[in-house]
Amino acid sequence: MLQDFRRRTTPETAAFRLPPLRRAMEEAGVDGFLVPRADAHQGETVAPRDERLAWLTGFTGSAGLAVVTAAQAALFVDSRYTLQARAEVDGTRFALCRHPEDKPADWLAGVLPEGGRIGFDPWLHTFGEI
Repeated sequence: MLQDFRRRTTPETAAFRLPPLRRAMEEAGVDGFLVPRADAHQGETVAPRDERLAWLTGFTGSAGLAVVTAAQAALFVDSRYTLQARAEVDGTRFALCRHPEDKPADWLAGVLPEGGRIGFDPWLHTFGEI
């Protein structure tokens, strides 16, 4: 595996990328959207073109999930990445949550209206994750 240390994102990345995602969510009629660090093969490594989580949040760790709603967003990472997430992600745009202690479903239940619709790319999630 080739490890690439060139930085393609910054904490300010989200300021430019969250608004278009939220517009697309509104057009699609969904109240929330899941952005994992995964590709269609569900492997541990993903190609640079599949680094959706880094593209949106600035977080470059090897595991994580962003959950975005119209008004709020959260990044779920395990304890290995707490310090890295704080350094790479704009904490004013993303709540930093510790997974598995904090669960995305619980976070969503607290911020979405009852019956809210969640969008996701089915190629990027396992059945068990959804």
